[in-house]
Amino acid sequence: MSLAKHGYPRPVILKNGEEVWLRPLDPLVDEARLFGFLGRFSEEDRWYLENDVSDPEIVRNYLLGFHPSRMIPIVAIDDLERIVGKASLNRFHAPGARGHIGRIRVLVDPEYRGQRLGTFMLLDMIQLSVNLGLRMLITEFIKGIEDKAIRAARKLDFFEQAVLPDYAKDRRGNNYDLAIMVKRLHGDFEDF
Repeated sequence: MSLAKHGYPRPVILKNGEEVWLRPLDPLVDEARLFGFLGRFSEEDRWYLENDVSDPEIVRNYLLGFHPSRMIPIVAIDDLERIVGKASLNRFHAPGARGHIGRIRVLVDPEYRGQRLGTFMLLDMIQLSVNLGLRMLITEFIKGIEDKAIRAARKLDFFEQAVLPDYAKDRRGNNYDLAIMVKRLHGDFEDF
């Protein structure tokens, strides 16, 4: 499926009335924007990410050097042409046993938190997943750190499938549980 058929670029209106645009990440155009976006995260925020986004090689190889059949990154662009949010839908190789599953990650610029951008990006990932024929979505959150995201995901019908106790550690050695949340998708909607 072409991402153009998904309606990109598409606007969303945030809680404060600001308009941002969702569109696919373009590695050729967005490299500096992506580095700027990641650079606005505090060291504490970066600690909980899966990859060391302060390492330019990791950003170039993993976040910019993605393969579209395995990862679809969507960015939110503000009126200053900055990336202020990034969501990714990671897919397993189809037609394997996990070909019907997508894994979602959403990052929101600290300045844009609490403005519903993360929720809009999560909704966009759900719609994209339905359009791609996926049947299940998985996302992970660190309890005690990402509680607002957990509450938002629950409102979108994600449920806790499992909790891994003491999975993550903060810089001071405190342990946190990892919530694995799942959403089942239905592709057989009735038209009316």
